[in-house]
Amino acid sequence: MAKIKAVTIERQYCSGGREIGKLAAEKLGIECYDRKLAGMTADKLGVPVEEIVKYEETLMNPLLSPVSFKSGIDHKKNMSELVFEAQAEIITKLAKQGPCIIVGRCADYILKHNVPTLSVFVYASPQSRMQHAADFHDIPYEDIKSVLKKMDKKRADYYRLNTQKEWDSMYGYDVCINSGKVSIEAAAEMIAHAVNSSC
Repeated sequence: MAKIKAVTIERQYCSGGREIGKLAAEKLGIECYDRKLAGMTADKLGVPVEEIVKYEETLMNPLLSPVSFKSGIDHKKNMSELVFEAQAEIITKLAKQGPCIIVGRCADYILKHNVPTLSVFVYASPQSRMQHAADFHDIPYEDIKSVLKKMDKKRADYYRLNTQKEWDSMYGYDVCINSGKVSIEAAAEMIAHAVNSSC
């Protein structure tokens, strides 16, 4: 097996995937790219970062939110397509530049044939995710179940559209971590160990 150059993390909403990715990157001494990808994509397309955030990992009717792009952008494509293509180019470039961790955005699919990649899926029980949502996301308790369901569906639909694969199929990932059973620290250590032990 080739030395792992990139780690990609897909995650259920409120499963702690972002936190695990950030901590694993710290342990490995490498960059973790998540929200900063929105800013990089906005710069590439020449649009406000708020527009990118609306379209990341989600599907929207392009007629509902017209956007003005900088010159050179293919206006025949809708916003979701443009965001995915721009992020695919950015993610590939970042991974080729040096070891990194990338959270979400179909990065496992994008990098599959570009650099040696460890693909990770983070999940947890509904009860564990509800607690995480209440503790870290300030979601009203009565809304938590519906928000989790909505966000997971958005990510699943986006992933299926761009990869023709099922987002939550554990057969599609190298490592699956139940963050309700292991701590964020332990999960990050598992990822770091896997990277360091690859050769």
